[in-house]
Amino acid sequence: MARFHILFLCVGLIVTGGINSLFTKYQDNQCVRDCKGNSPVFFNQPVLQTLQMFIGEMAVLAVFWSRQRGAAPISETIGSKPVVKGKQHFLLAMPAICDIIASTLLNLALIMIPVSIYQMTRGGIVFFVALFSVLFLKRRITHMEWVSLVVIVLGVAVVGYSGQSEVVDAEPESVPLAGSMLLGICSVVLALVFMAFQFIIEEHIMARWQVIPLGLVGFEGLFGSLITFGMLLFGHVVYGQKDVNSSFNMRQAFKDMLSNGKVLYSSVVIMVSIACFNYFGTSITKNVSATSRSTVDTCRTLLVWLASLSLGWESFKFLQLFGFMLLVAGTLVFNGAIEIPDKYLPQFLLSDKTGEYDRLIDTIDEEVERF
Repeated sequence: MARFHILFLCVGLIVTGGINSLFTKYQDNQCVRDCKGNSPVFFNQPVLQTLQMFIGEMAVLAVFWSRQRGAAPISETIGSKPVVKGKQHFLLAMPAICDIIASTLLNLALIMIPVSIYQMTRGGIVFFVALFSVLFLKRRITHMEWVSLVVIVLGVAVVGYSGQSEVVDAEPESVPLAGSMLLGICSVVLALVFMAFQFIIEEHIMARWQVIPLGLVGFEGLFGSLITFGMLLFGHVVYGQKDVNSSFNMRQAFKDMLSNGKVLYSSVVIMVSIACFNYFGTSITKNVSATSRSTVDTCRTLLVWLASLSLGWESFKFLQLFGFMLLVAGTLVFNGAIEIPDKYLPQFLLSDKTGEYDRLIDTIDEEVERF
């Protein structure tokens, strides 16, 4: 029974995670105005998509509060850490701000690049989190882990180049589209930097206070929703209302969403899937390990790519497959899912591997993942 439960959680994590990316891209492909005219307008609303993501995260609070209601009263401290209560939850507004910037950049990038390249490029997050953990949190990283991170970065670079080269080689008039592809990939990379900063802030908070992972997601969703809605409202009043095609034209954005059934229903699916995704992720971390969750989640990228190919959104590219293989290999070695025997490794990779040690993935991998 326990084995079936773990299998259910793993499948749920992969499926709901894939739905998040695929349905967001599906929204971007929906025409909302002047569909039969010469200049059709598509649902390109990265700010509103960020808001719907936070609403999905906020829904996790229902599970969090229901668990708290049935549990014993929480003491003031757990171990040596004080429990976050009341106004202290406002601390979670800080990582929520990083989440807002990262999510908006990701949603903007998804408009410009294929969903598989978007998903694969995001695999580089482990590099930035590891780098920032070493710089700011003084974590230890072995030579082998550095090599794994280099392979991950190389895989991301190959994936990005595969998309860029295909656009440039296609037609001369597609050069502007190539620029859009490059901008989209750069947006993802910049988003990963903010996601890594978000982790550093969360790690700083969780090192000093006791925060339940589901509560962390839920309250960040609450604060993220309030801040994003406030930004959307401010942008609408200041300049968004003057441009019907602006991402900050709040009235037009909601009108496009509510008047188009495909966009509206996909928004509901995205919000539900994000809530479920976070539940599955935290459950796997609790019942197995963070390393297992991170490893299982690599299957989501493959699911997104296969679905995108089957839907005809993009064509197969061997170079992209090669980049994905590098990305997966680097991730699995970094996670410790693949152990290379010492006899096959040069001595300089083994010089700082002394007996048992805490793998970096066990200390930096988030207990929750939102995308």
